[in-house]
Amino acid sequence: MDPRAITRLAGGLSEGSVLVSATNGKTTTAALAASVFEAAGIATVHNVAGANMAGGVASALLQRDALARLGLFEVDEFWLDEVAAAVGPRAILLGNLFRDQLDRYGELETIAERWAALIATRPTQLVLNADDPLIADLGREHSDTLYFGIEDPTAARAGGLAHASDSKLCRNCGAAYVYAQVYVAHLGDYACPNCGRRRPQPSVSARSVVLDGLRGANLRAAHAARDRRRADRAPRALQTSTTRSAPRRSRARSASSRRRSPRVWPPPSRSSGAASASASTGASS
Repeated sequence: MDPRAITRLAGGLSEGSVLVSATNGKTTTAALAASVFEAAGIATVHNVAGANMAGGVASALLQRDALARLGLFEVDEFWLDEVAAAVGPRAILLGNLFRDQLDRYGELETIAERWAALIATRPTQLVLNADDPLIADLGREHSDTLYFGIEDPTAARAGGLAHASDSKLCRNCGAAYVYAQVYVAHLGDYACPNCGRRRPQPSVSARSVVLDGLRGANLRAAHAARDRRRADRAPRALQTSTTRSAPRRSRARSASSRRRSPRVWPPPSRSSGAASASASTGASS
């Protein structure tokens, strides 16, 4: 096979490529992303069969539809750096690292160091799981890293961190993390009591999580920046709507009266208090 085949084939994608890697969940994550892109009208080429090494990515590119604009590839943990070098991804999503394949890859630090070297030499948009300490650390030196995670204490695991969990130690100082919430294995809301390193605040979070066994889960996805914009807009929108609906009596005031005291609606009364409470409620929601 032409050693530059993947590079040549991926070069025809007008929207570039996105890579997804993790020990667990990369196939599901890539499938969910593919459905989102499809709903948005963005045609993708996607290694849907799950062949996630270089050969599988090349095969998917060879069979791509002529209308495909974006490459969406799940990639084996140890092949991520080679595939990234070939396609030059616009974004890389990293989900988690577990000791599921010690016979192939050795310790988690081996993979983490390879991923860190890739990120250092190939700047790209990082989308990282804030709940996994090892994954979150990969984006700490990149100000534009987009973090995602769970923000739902009711989804936490009873009993706290299991003894055999992976990635329990702070990579910065070696102290054991303290967990406020544990969701799955070592994934959760953690902080180092020694150096202060802690879980990054997710930009995108899963809330109101309801698990339905092996069939799936229901959740509410929240975007921090969008929620802040809504909170900022709520009082202004309320003020604009109430000002426009001012009754005629406020417009009938004399010119001198208007100069002495600016027109305000609602007037200082119980209705004003109700409007303030309504604005406060809207802002907090």
